[in-house]
Amino acid sequence: MSILQAMNQDSSADFALTSFGFTELESRLYCELLRTGSASGYRLAQRIGKAAANVYQALNSLTQKGAVLVSDDLEDKRTYSPISPQHLLKMLQESFEERHASALAKLEAVYKPQSDERVYSVQGVQQIFERARAMLESAREIVLIDFFPEIYDLLRDEVEAVRARGVTIAGIAYRPGDAGPDMPLNRDAADLVSSRWPGLGLIIIADGCQYLVAQLSRDMTTVLNGVWTDSVFLSCIFHSAVAADIRLVALRADVSDPLRHLSLQGSTPPGLKSLLNEQER
Repeated sequence: MSILQAMNQDSSADFALTSFGFTELESRLYCELLRTGSASGYRLAQRIGKAAANVYQALNSLTQKGAVLVSDDLEDKRTYSPISPQHLLKMLQESFEERHASALAKLEAVYKPQSDERVYSVQGVQQIFERARAMLESAREIVLIDFFPEIYDLLRDEVEAVRARGVTIAGIAYRPGDAGPDMPLNRDAADLVSSRWPGLGLIIIADGCQYLVAQLSRDMTTVLNGVWTDSVFLSCIFHSAVAADIRLVALRADVSDPLRHLSLQGSTPPGLKSLLNEQER
């Protein structure tokens, strides 16, 4: 590691606690104490170049948060010592979990789920996966999925948990290893999905009550398209379409398909050509 890299890493530690609700000054003071050991407020103010009054105020806050210990001396002789980072982070984690549980209980007490039959745009990658996991977890009877391999890898545990609960879950596989009795392998689309499609696709319909359709960038940092709805009408229509596609993929493994030219891959309509051309540019 170069001297410059070491300096940058050391400097970044000064602000490591800001994401936990500490001010920049509090975070800097805690790190300064970690580096140099116990010190008075006056000495710390000199070291970091801040007004003594502001430093003492920040040290008082750090003491209340349990990040530092203060000696029981006269006001002008008090020294401050940091608790270990491991101890501090464990304490912050326990505090967060307590507040999380309390807030969840209070919010769920007033939450009354309502279906408004509207279609919503979902724009965050984390939102997409949280919504998908919530749909899988709440499913009671049947779930249809169409996941690109990378998506399936991330949601495999949740899919298996649905099966373990006795809920029917069926979909389309694009790799032999993902195929099963209710997951026929779509060999025709394997190449399109693996390399030519401009993003990573995700489709999930739960109990014919809600559906989620999304396309993520290949590096899964951006939502290219994302739509969710709890419209029962639209969900049932979409369930029917995806179920038909799953059944068709299964049938192709055994018999010829005289209407293959109607499929997306067989007909290659202008919309598909546009998607693929956008990727090739």
